[in-house]
Amino acid sequence: MSQSVWASQPEQHVVLVPITVCFERWRPFSYTDQSGVARGQEVELIRAAARTMNRTVEFSELPFKRCVANVKFGSTDFSLHVDKTDGLAIFSDSATSWQLSLAVSAERFNSMKDFRQIDTPRIMLATEYPYPKAVYRKLEALNARLVRRSYYEESDEHAKTFFNILSTARVDAMLVDKLWAQHMVKRFNLPVVILAQDFHSEPQYIGYRHSNALLARQLEAAMAALPDDLVKAIKAQYQY
Repeated sequence: MSQSVWASQPEQHVVLVPITVCFERWRPFSYTDQSGVARGQEVELIRAAARTMNRTVEFSELPFKRCVANVKFGSTDFSLHVDKTDGLAIFSDSATSWQLSLAVSAERFNSMKDFRQIDTPRIMLATEYPYPKAVYRKLEALNARLVRRSYYEESDEHAKTFFNILSTARVDAMLVDKLWAQHMVKRFNLPVVILAQDFHSEPQYIGYRHSNALLARQLEAAMAALPDDLVKAIKAQYQY
């Protein structure tokens, strides 16, 4: 092709498809606001990293098991808040930490010492999550009877009513994310005590399927390269 003909050809632009990320609602790390826009510390950090890659990101909020399944089946690139029990490849650095504590009725208990007076406490766990073995060992040490229930919430109001089960005494405690639970108790002035002793802490990661390793390495490198002042500003914006 001559230079004149080549010059007359329209310029070709490579259009990169958006990076797709799925998450379950978990304030302050990821949630959808009233306008339907994804927000949260981890969401904003991923957005910022994607911009340095000249990529856009599409977020979707779904129950946790569906997020993991969508990544495994290839319809979504990444799932937030996974760990080694979920069957996905994971980023090398932890993005968040799942701090588990026991939530109890303020009318019944004030401390872990009070709670330990129960011989066989009924403790509620979420049906959605595969808890680490260490959690079950600690529950066994308490001689706990396990009660399973869905923890999925569609809004803060839904989360508020979630704690009502403690007032019925059908369970003695709920195993909950400490940071989230403290926020809900404070916001709605709930008669709930989060026992001071942390029950278990488990690092959480961004998960992906092995065939998507190249994109995963690119995104992880972009997130690691974000300026410290930007990271601090984003986290401060969503600090409880």
